[in-house]
Amino acid sequence: MISSSRTIAGVLVTFDELGVFNDGGSGPTNRYYNGYGFGANTSGWSSQGASFNTVEFDPGWSYSNVNNVTTAGFTNQFASYTGTGFGGSGNYAMAYGWRDDVPTGRFPVPFNPLNVSDLRFIPSIQLPMGMQASSVLISNSTYSALSMLSGDGFSKKFGGATGSDPDFLKLSVFGIDASDNPLGVEVEFYLADYRSPISLNDFIVNSWQSLDLSNLANARSLHFNLSSSDVGGFGMNTPGYFALDNLRLTAVPEPSTLALVGLVTSALAFRRYRTKRAKVRN
Repeated sequence: MISSSRTIAGVLVTFDELGVFNDGGSGPTNRYYNGYGFGANTSGWSSQGASFNTVEFDPGWSYSNVNNVTTAGFTNQFASYTGTGFGGSGNYAMAYGWRDDVPTGRFPVPFNPLNVSDLRFIPSIQLPMGMQASSVLISNSTYSALSMLSGDGFSKKFGGATGSDPDFLKLSVFGIDASDNPLGVEVEFYLADYRSPISLNDFIVNSWQSLDLSNLANARSLHFNLSSSDVGGFGMNTPGYFALDNLRLTAVPEPSTLALVGLVTSALAFRRYRTKRAKVRN
């Protein structure tokens, strides 16, 4: 199996080259590398030059090829609700963790996307030097999806008893630039959305969906936070997981290339201006 795609333009991070698992299982499938539970290696792990943070019992990343889409609950926390990596491939990344964006017992001070410490607390990816993120595929975890579909001992069924509650689970992506400054840009993706007054529009994502990251092109690191309509006294009740695959990285344009693009753009703009002037005179 080809584990990644490298071209002059960039890299496609698929995680399929990662074969070291720490779940204690055997065999090539239904395995995972635990990056955020008991005994997690807090030094992180990497794929194709991109580094993923790991913190024991706190926000971080695992990788997995578990294909269980039917077992509800915490024991199935490493499974993507797609059942597999994109296109039927093996591995994908699984993120856990968030920082509440409203005051809660767990986080009395709400998440601030302009605070570097807050951004580094949540699941984060350090990009390789000379590369920028252009897109990524996102989906739900099985644990989160089945909890939202039916509810559980900690979380509500999305939509409530009548199906009309305006529930949601939202993923927000932020960036920090090379000068260690937050970009102040948020890229949003709804993993579940019941806010429409038309119930047929309600959805819980169960496939790989592409997320455009071009607005974070200046980021040297990416930071992922979750928020939900289901929040209690100790914070978000919805299981705080999501799956990620096929992170597409492209080469950062050289300054000379950017200058050339600017010259071409200016020349085209001047040509359009002269053409418009000529038409006015005629």
